[in-house]
Amino acid sequence: MATNRLVLLPLLSVLILSLTACIGGKTPPPKFYLLEPISSIEYQASAGVGQNPVVYLKPVRIPHYVDRPQIVTSTARNAYELSEFHRWAESLDHNIGRVLARNFGILVPAEVRFSNPPTSDGRTNFRVSVEILEFHADPKRQAGLTAQWRIARGGDLLVDRQKSYREPAAISGYPGIVAALNLCLDRLSSDMASELRNLASSNR
Repeated sequence: MATNRLVLLPLLSVLILSLTACIGGKTPPPKFYLLEPISSIEYQASAGVGQNPVVYLKPVRIPHYVDRPQIVTSTARNAYELSEFHRWAESLDHNIGRVLARNFGILVPAEVRFSNPPTSDGRTNFRVSVEILEFHADPKRQAGLTAQWRIARGGDLLVDRQKSYREPAAISGYPGIVAALNLCLDRLSSDMASELRNLASSNR
């Protein structure tokens, strides 16, 4: 009797696993997303800046709650959801920093660097830091971005701003959320580029 039980138990386990697979089906693979820079065809920087300034962009800081591969959305007050099937294709802080650098290159326009070596070519140098305070969609699928940024030259702090941006998702699902977050980042880029352009013009 004991021998029969030992034979039946593995067979029963295999049968249960097979039924579970049939009922549940195959788990879908995760989808991956990237924030993208603006198109240089759609945006043209204002003339009259003169020689392009050099912008040293410090590593972007993001809040810990979004510092993860999963895309985070708010489901209610004090409640958030992490999607295992909708993820960022690279670290979010790196993605945001890369997009800002590309956008500054188009909108200012500026030469963007990620280190701070001394320059001797006479160009204006700015140091830019960005801290993201909020970056997610709310329960109504409206994307929100709050950021604080600083622009300095030498030892002087020239700009210290904090601003929030809101964009509704134009299409349903996570593609719409990511696109709306991207639009918020475009607006942040535009505001920062405007500050840099004005500072560079006044320093000629």
